[in-house]
Amino acid sequence: MNKLYLLTTALLILAGLSISKAGDTASVKSKNPVKLYILAGQSNAVGYNNMSEFHGDRKKLDSRLEKTSHVLFWPGSNARKEYAGRWIMMRSGVSGISGSSPYDEGCFGPEIGFAMKMEETFQGEEIAIIKFADGGTGIARSSDYSDYIPALKGFDDKGINWHPQVEAMKAGQLYIDLLQNIRVALSALKKDGIQYQISGFLWMQGEHEAGISKKMAADYQDLLTLFIKSVRIDLGVKDLPFIIGEINSHAWAFGDLAREKQAYVCAANPKAVLVKTVDLPRNGVGGKAHFDADGMIELGERFAAAMSLVGSEEGDREEASASDKVPPPFNTRLKMLWDERYFYFAAEMKETDNQ
Repeated sequence: MNKLYLLTTALLILAGLSISKAGDTASVKSKNPVKLYILAGQSNAVGYNNMSEFHGDRKKLDSRLEKTSHVLFWPGSNARKEYAGRWIMMRSGVSGISGSSPYDEGCFGPEIGFAMKMEETFQGEEIAIIKFADGGTGIARSSDYSDYIPALKGFDDKGINWHPQVEAMKAGQLYIDLLQNIRVALSALKKDGIQYQISGFLWMQGEHEAGISKKMAADYQDLLTLFIKSVRIDLGVKDLPFIIGEINSHAWAFGDLAREKQAYVCAANPKAVLVKTVDLPRNGVGGKAHFDADGMIELGERFAAAMSLVGSEEGDREEASASDKVPPPFNTRLKMLWDERYFYFAAEMKETDNQ
């Protein structure tokens, strides 16, 4: 049994939800590689909320959270000092904004809902989550734009963006830091003899471009396409599944345009899925721009449902092998998944030589 030694957490306090943890290690029981997922983006990836806002069944949530005790969680180099740059057990209150009012120990991002849903969908499968997120940030480089809303005239991001390197232009600092977090986290797994498989990327971002510049919003299709392509190349995973969180329905100046561009990206890429968010509640301490506890848990669960759909190879269509059968003009794969409230499907069609 491989063991990854983690930060000691005898008791987790999730704004009134107490979950006991026995010991200070998380055990990887499966002989199969750990399925590793990466979560990144801006403030709705960070999580500006508090678990005390949760309106559902606390006991049920407590039980679900307890089942994620084996999930390995890397909260990022910009997390709270006591958690930054190390593997810990899944918990809330670890981001850089935690520890102070109104977020305290209760703020969390999509990772918790994602971990709970993945645990329930793939029981017995070990997973790990690397997170690196920073609020108020974009893929777009401020130096490429000038049509900012009046309140941000002359905006300068000082290179703090997610833009990949393009020719002689250096990558944005957040893109550099993202790759560095991934490298260090993977190195720690290797050091403990834990095998892993990079299995998917969760991206919750776009409010920046939707809120400050019409041209940024119009360019978001190209920006997101470049980001996805670059991450896949830099991680060496050609068809890495990408789950994209839709920009929410807050009063972003160019929100409709940016959401349209997100949809175009996912429609053109069979390994990218757009997750609906405009119906998720935003009634918490983080204000109307941010998902509250209920909305954030649901967002994470929707990420998991989409990842289960696009990341699994089960259910792929068997190719016809009989010589008397005419192959179809398209190689087609269809995946379906459902839960209590939603039906999810994804289709991939590729041209063949039989058209």
